[in-house]
Amino acid sequence: MAKRKTDDSVDEQPAEIESSSITEVAKALDFDIADLEGVGAVRKKRLEESGISTPMDLVVIGPTEIAEVTGMDKSQADKICRVAREYLERNDILRKSFQKASDTLKYRERQINTNRISTGCNSLNELLGGGFEPQAVTEFYGIYGCGKTQICHTAAVMAQLPRDQGGLNGEVIWIDTEGTFRPERIRDIVVERGLVPLKPKSSKSDPNEPLNEEDVLRFLDRITVANATSASHQELIVDEIRSLMAVHQQDVKDGKVAETDPRPVLIIVDSLTTHFRVEYIGRGLLSPRQTSLNRHIHKLLKTAEIYNVAVIITNQVIANPEGFGNPIKPVGGNVLAHASTYRVYLRKGSATKRIAKMDDSPMHEQKEVVFSVEKSGVVDTDE
Repeated sequence: MAKRKTDDSVDEQPAEIESSSITEVAKALDFDIADLEGVGAVRKKRLEESGISTPMDLVVIGPTEIAEVTGMDKSQADKICRVAREYLERNDILRKSFQKASDTLKYRERQINTNRISTGCNSLNELLGGGFEPQAVTEFYGIYGCGKTQICHTAAVMAQLPRDQGGLNGEVIWIDTEGTFRPERIRDIVVERGLVPLKPKSSKSDPNEPLNEEDVLRFLDRITVANATSASHQELIVDEIRSLMAVHQQDVKDGKVAETDPRPVLIIVDSLTTHFRVEYIGRGLLSPRQTSLNRHIHKLLKTAEIYNVAVIITNQVIANPEGFGNPIKPVGGNVLAHASTYRVYLRKGSATKRIAKMDDSPMHEQKEVVFSVEKSGVVDTDE
């Protein structure tokens, strides 16, 4: 991705990202998928024409789509995916399918907890167990104006900061389906948080202004925005993201970039379900909609797992026709409910205050926290 280089660029900060996982992933690029039993040169060509060229691609895409691309039967495609996954497990790129719980704990301490991204707000960090978790999908849902997109804008800034400030010195990919990304919002958050040198103010009421506008632009240069125009385009973008990450790994392997150079560490989808709701209308299209949505969210999850990135998705809501409990419920039904690792419900409070509730999690308690949406992004309240 393009970077602006100056003497005091964000890129010149001390290297903060651990390079071990990058090196391990790069090993997989030496693997020729034609060597997999059942592939061969002809099927390899068909796979490469569809953007499938590494074991990571095989695992992300899955046997059903591979069978469609190559013309092989499902059992052959299953075998190829299984062999590819075993190869990645042997090289410590993926967590092993079978391991002791103590080893799982060590893995999470080494690969997960040390690579969390701060939300920029202590109360939200506490709710999520320390920030946004890599190799996981964190979903925020709620009505308009409840803070979903503001959380995303703040996270897009925080991910770029060094580790001692809550980030990973990384880059961000933002899939925009509703036209809600605002570069001006990124500028506000960067400036109001004092993440760049500011001009002296003649009076306290004067607005904060950056000493050098280029300092702000460097934050914007580390965010790649993909405008999705349809559900199929949105799915295609995820495939392109996978290819983008593979190219970065190849560049590391070839020595074109250093292992410590910024890499994508966060994927944001705002909002995940917009196009699926518009294009699949009526009960007759409910089944194909859920099938497409299921495929899409699982590709995101697999990409996160393989490349050790965090995924944030926002979701729309509909009225709950059952008439009891929460008057609204998130779009996507059971497909999205089971696919999201963590599901957080947002609602409006008084003035700038918002309430976040952990709605579903394999490890967190279902508690609520209060935060505020300010010019500097999502922040703790004064209370």
